[in-house]
Amino acid sequence: MPYTPEHKEQTRQRILQAAAKLFCSQGFDRVTLTQIMKQANMTHGAFYAHFSGKSSLYEAAMQFATSNAFWARDDKQTESKETHIKALVTRYLNWGNKNSEPSPLEFLVTDAAHKEEKVRKAYQACFDNLVERLEGILEKRGSQEAKALAEETVVSLVGTVAIARSFSPSIQKDFLKRAKQRIVSRLNSELKRPEITGSINTTAPSNGDYHC
Repeated sequence: MPYTPEHKEQTRQRILQAAAKLFCSQGFDRVTLTQIMKQANMTHGAFYAHFSGKSSLYEAAMQFATSNAFWARDDKQTESKETHIKALVTRYLNWGNKNSEPSPLEFLVTDAAHKEEKVRKAYQACFDNLVERLEGILEKRGSQEAKALAEETVVSLVGTVAIARSFSPSIQKDFLKRAKQRIVSRLNSELKRPEITGSINTTAPSNGDYHC
């Protein structure tokens, strides 16, 4: 008896979820299809029923991760929290915590210059998604240079977490704290908006979030 469309879609989602986790942690070249299918608790043969190859899976997995990231949620559901600049900065930097889901933006910098075009484009799309999200928030707050400030902020966030990952826990904590203060201060000086200043919540994001 053939599988139903619903079963096929569930299978595809399981593969994407497993692939996103592994690619975000290790990058394109260090992950094998065997590892992905094992993570998904599926046989290797099921892969080609859904994807033509590894690069196609990477592209789809990054789209999956981006669409499930905390900054990609619907505005009506998140206007009071996730679309707040301070909250976005705080939540991103909380991904430096040991038990957080990894982010492709800080782990997969080598993928940005990968020889395969699909891999490069998938990384770029994830980066652009966060920049566009932040740019929209900055425009609402009155920034005259929203795109430039958004790009600067995302680069700072990505670099901060990438470097923090290599530090010992004690050094990492202080490093991230200083980075939060510096980035928020930079945004505040540009926007001159008191609502993005003040103490920064360090509560980690929920486990269901993807960060890319």
